[in-house]
Amino acid sequence: MNTQFRLSVLAAACLSITYSSSVLANTVTDEAKTLSTIVVTASREGESISNTPAAISKITNQDIVDKHATFIGQLVNQTPGVLMNDLGNEQHMMSIRQPITTAAVYQYLEDGIPVRPVGVFNHNALYEINLAGIDNIEILRGPASSLYGSNAIGGTINFLTKAPSLTPTADLGISASSEGYRRLDIGASNTFDTTFGQQGLRLSAYISDRGDNWQDHAESNKQSFTLRHDWHISDATQIKNIVSYNHLKADMTGSVNANDFSKRPGYSYQTFTYREVDAFRLSSQLNHSWNDQQQSQITLYYRDNTTEQNPSYSIRTDMKNGKPTGTYSGQTTYNTFQSYGLNFQHSATLNQVKLIVGAMADHSPNQGKTNDIEIFRNPETLVYTGFRQRQLLRNFNVDVNNQAIYAQANWQILPTLNLVGGARYDWISYDFDNKLIPSKITGAPDEKRNFHKASPQLGFVWNVTPDLDFYSNWSQGFVPPEVSSLYGANLITPNLKEATFHNIDAGLRFRLFDDQLDGEITLYRLEGKDEVLSYTKPDNTREPRNAGKTLHQGLEIGGTWKISDAYDQRLKISGSLAKHEYKEFQPSTVLNYNNNTMPGSPKSFGTVEYQIKPIPELLLSVEGIYVGSYWINDANTEKYNGHTILNLRANYRKNAYEIYGQILNAADVHYAESTSFSNNQASYTPAAPRTYLLGLRYHFGK
Repeated sequence: MNTQFRLSVLAAACLSITYSSSVLANTVTDEAKTLSTIVVTASREGESISNTPAAISKITNQDIVDKHATFIGQLVNQTPGVLMNDLGNEQHMMSIRQPITTAAVYQYLEDGIPVRPVGVFNHNALYEINLAGIDNIEILRGPASSLYGSNAIGGTINFLTKAPSLTPTADLGISASSEGYRRLDIGASNTFDTTFGQQGLRLSAYISDRGDNWQDHAESNKQSFTLRHDWHISDATQIKNIVSYNHLKADMTGSVNANDFSKRPGYSYQTFTYREVDAFRLSSQLNHSWNDQQQSQITLYYRDNTTEQNPSYSIRTDMKNGKPTGTYSGQTTYNTFQSYGLNFQHSATLNQVKLIVGAMADHSPNQGKTNDIEIFRNPETLVYTGFRQRQLLRNFNVDVNNQAIYAQANWQILPTLNLVGGARYDWISYDFDNKLIPSKITGAPDEKRNFHKASPQLGFVWNVTPDLDFYSNWSQGFVPPEVSSLYGANLITPNLKEATFHNIDAGLRFRLFDDQLDGEITLYRLEGKDEVLSYTKPDNTREPRNAGKTLHQGLEIGGTWKISDAYDQRLKISGSLAKHEYKEFQPSTVLNYNNNTMPGSPKSFGTVEYQIKPIPELLLSVEGIYVGSYWINDANTEKYNGHTILNLRANYRKNAYEIYGQILNAADVHYAESTSFSNNQASYTPAAPRTYLLGLRYHFGK
């Protein structure tokens, strides 16, 4: 399906559907007033952060506007305890109270709705978000399973879409970089008075393309659209409908060995690996206020997602008796799911107690196919030159069902003391249908598997002074085994347990010196039991296994110092000091990783940014990003030394015109975004060299 056809189909769908809604919560964009910020992720409703006993941070619309990010990590990495690495073409991994990982320990939401269903996690799922249509981002660190169910372990990231403007506005922008990245942004919005109430519409879209650049086999293109319509039926009743579509086709460059990483980091062994994604989401939410004390909300949603790929990460060296044979194998994969979901929530306030109760149901039929391929490689250049289809390995359907009930109570026990308790109970089922004859190659016989789990939470927040909050929170979360972990190419389905996590954290939020300094400090301890980890066997194949126990503990800090009103000078910092270790993990009778540090776990990382406005129209910023050293294998014998990079940005806006420029990795540091260890050697995913980006934008009606 070519791009022009996809765009025409999407445009027709956008014009033929009814949209509507109200803003989920009012936002405060003044970063200095941290304790007055309204957040929705911690309770699913608008709530002052000063009443929230959770480690939650907010990236405001002004942050997003100022950053002109081409990658979501450029925004979220300024949040305490968050590290999102860039694998190229919007592909990524995440670290929030976890190692840099591909594991299903994060929940990604769009206006409170999970981007993907349980059991079908994708660590790259944020390339299915249209950042151009996002107003602000909320990041809740630590387990949030009492509200959002499984996977909300390391953190929950909620992308809140832009509401329609009250008056006609539009935006048109173009940008390009020295490394082949080009982008067109389009936006339009307005609100109308109609016979049936006030209705607003906003379209946010961008089209990007990455051509020839510093790296071989690294081209991509993406089209992203978000259409939102808010219907204010009355003061008591509002409806919000959102349609979102994201298409990405990207080459997969893969990693290189240590010698090539050192001498020619732009070199790629790949010539045919790729990933192509189509992600469509549609939701409709009805909000009704029965009176000042009671409100109800019902949300219907639909997802349609397809991923086809010939991934670089599946290419492996064939082994026999523990020795390489000189031949290579890989897999092409196809995975698609459709989701039909419903979430109902009701809140009631009685004196000092606010109670939220809710229920949800999600039905997500999932289909998957995997083909085995023989891969040809030039032994001198190390380039994979081509492949040949050999055998259909997997052809299956899995009906994934998730039902849950949840409740949360917020009790203002004293004027300065707020208690919050909540719980959720999930029922999850997988109905597996193997379309092939079961075998060690084609997979297990048909089966049904069920998981059910309670997720409690208890916390308090003490408003010590109007400018100082102290909070503590205990919560439990869980992660069921992924569909891909259970139903791989094995005759016997592995007996994997759901992973369970217990978290306790305590933190301070503060404003000091007449709002000149605001920030947060959080301590946490997260214990995991039966985490599902990917273990590399002697034949170079991988299999999922439950680790006995893991421990994640650390310190997260963040803050903004308003240095001077002269030139609006600000200094922003965020960072993490942490340790992630195996407490019990013995994958075989001869391997014992107990008390070892988990791979991909830097002890420290963080950002520092200085901003200044020498004139009101011009914003200049200097940003430093630090990632400490970390082990890259379970045995803790191979290490990546870490890196520090520098980014420079300038934004100039005069009336409707805006021009901005960036120099990313300004010192041209040679570093890796990701490292791994297999076949007794380290592999590196090289990061981009110094990159210049220039953008122009015109704002109509502002």
